Amino acid sequence: MHILRNIDRNQFELHFFVNSQVECAYDKEILSLGGRIHYGGHPGNPVRYAREFAEVVREHGPFDALHSHVYWFSGFVAWLGHRAGIPIRIAHSHTAVSARAWKAHRRTYQGLMRWLIARYATHKIGVSRQAGEALFGHRSAKPYKLLHYGMDFRPYLQQQPVEKLKECFGIPPARKIVGHVGRFVRVKNHAFIVDFFDRLIANGVDAHLLLVGDGPLAPAVKAQVEARALSERCTFAGLQADVAPFFSAMDVFVLPSLWEGLPLVSFEAQAAGVPVIASTAVPDEVSAIPRLVERLPLSDGADGWAAVVSRTLAEPSRRRGDEPLLLQASSFGLPACLQVLNSIYSQSD
Repeated sequence: MHILRNIDRNQFELHFFVNSQVECAYDKEILSLGGRIHYGGHPGNPVRYAREFAEVVREHGPFDALHSHVYWFSGFVAWLGHRAGIPIRIAHSHTAVSARAWKAHRRTYQGLMRWLIARYATHKIGVSRQAGEALFGHRSAKPYKLLHYGMDFRPYLQQQPVEKLKECFGIPPARKIVGHVGRFVRVKNHAFIVDFFDRLIANGVDAHLLLVGDGPLAPAVKAQVEARALSERCTFAGLQADVAPFFSAMDVFVLPSLWEGLPLVSFEAQAAGVPVIASTAVPDEVSAIPRLVERLPLSDGADGWAAVVSRTLAEPSRRRGDEPLLLQASSFGLPACLQVLNSIYSQSD
């Protein structure tokens, strides 16, 4: 979406082939910006996926570039793009699943997809070294390109309505906020967040837990909060189109993920000048502004994390105000990413 909002739409027309049959979060904005959406990608049914892919190419092509973001399945997508005559075929790795595939059928699938990527992807991109090596391997005949996410950090230069947000969600003005933004899925480790937040409150810290997002595990996390009698100190804000005010309201952002490719939320927190406490399973690249980032092993447990969060909340604010400008000018800023993608997309000219 950052690319669509800022790319030269007189030069490029973007089509989205989505693994869904229903309207999704950004559909209206995509259409308003001149993008096209094609519903119906079914990775669980490769034959149907191939047929629907071919129909899109036949009705709306030819296409100059195919940019795939579906991890291992990008091998199949790159092969389809080759068959359809699309000259630029990009496999883009955004994650780094740490667990090995022990089941034979999964190992076979991953081996086949990696071979298809190596043979049919003209470009390979990893958002971090961890993400690149997870999908493309440590040794590759066609080395992948490291390209950090291009984000527009300029909204964080604006004053955010923090007091209004606290009032809206019934959070006392003076109470410190421990925050997290992410989908409620296993990898984000919400249960662990509740565990160490419980210890934090038991130790007498006047804090509030702000969780932004939704997902299949949200009901279980809400039940966990209720069981710990933390409901009055925890806010489930749900999905939010504009997360900048939520980051600005936080006093510390926690990211105890089991694994990550390169979490965008860590950079948004830094853009807001918020200290980030991330697990060591998160790639080193998250330390874009080192003074704002501290990394802890999950083996420190709930007590260890509660102690570090407590210390961070007691420290003076680390905000200086120049964080969005530093990030915008870095390899994580949108200008650098747009320059690279413009160059790749245009190679078919």
